[in-house]
Amino acid sequence: MNFLELQDTLQNLTNQKIFLADFAKILDCGKANISKRAKNNSEITVSELQKIEKYYGVSIYKPELAKEPELLPDFNLGIQYDFDQWGKRMLMLQVASKILDSKEFAKFLDISEKRLNEFVMKNKYPNGEELLKIKTRFSKTNFDWLLFGHIE
Repeated sequence: MNFLELQDTLQNLTNQKIFLADFAKILDCGKANISKRAKNNSEITVSELQKIEKYYGVSIYKPELAKEPELLPDFNLGIQYDFDQWGKRMLMLQVASKILDSKEFAKFLDISEKRLNEFVMKNKYPNGEELLKIKTRFSKTNFDWLLFGHIE
């Protein structure tokens, strides 16, 4: 979920006008930072989402939406990765794992917290070693879904 999607969702849940500047205040960062991330369509991290949910007293993610997809045996690695949604899938895995602290989730994946945040914010994409680490931790997750965002 990016900041603009979160803004729309919160406005619908709370029936009040939500501004990006509100996120900056809640997350204790500059307005320019939030504006830049919104402009770049960056994904919000789970820890940021938790702070915002706590502030507004709402829950954005429903557990039934974060269920891990079933494993299917066939997958085609010849297809281009769908990295546009990579951050969302990482967040879904994090929620499904019930490890909502980003530092702990990164440790679980055996990657740095900085690298996890880079994935979620769509600044960087995983290399082969990182994909294997993620796949190892989520062995029941369909690899097609993980890489491409859909199951054929």
